[in-house]
Amino acid sequence: MATSTQTEKVATSALETANLFELRLGKSTITYTASNIAGQPVVTYDDGNTPRSFTGDEVRREETALGTLVTVTLEVIPDLETKLLTLVLPQVLVDSGTPERLTVLVVFSRIESSIAGPPLHAGPVQTYDVKIFDGTASFVIS
Repeated sequence: MATSTQTEKVATSALETANLFELRLGKSTITYTASNIAGQPVVTYDDGNTPRSFTGDEVRREETALGTLVTVTLEVIPDLETKLLTLVLPQVLVDSGTPERLTVLVVFSRIESSIAGPPLHAGPVQTYDVKIFDGTASFVIS
């Protein structure tokens, strides 16, 4: 009795959680690296005029039902306002070496303040400008 053995090659690829996000809207660009070679998160933001970079404790991360919120402080003007930039990042699984396209909500927040504590007038203390950036998510070894 003859038996036939057929070898099947199963394509398997290990999916990795993206740790590098490169985003663009018009002239504005944002890059977020979850962990650089020193093990610290890095956000770079260029509004088309002034490139800025934030590292380590300047980058705040919070896991939520929406995904990971990554926040940096763009500007603090005492007795007036604080401006924040927050990325709303979904978890993205990628094949190693193959970026995935995505859209990301980016929230620019303005928080009013006064030297006496909360603002001294009626109205919202926080205001938001929500933008949608397009880009890629990938996995890089740092």
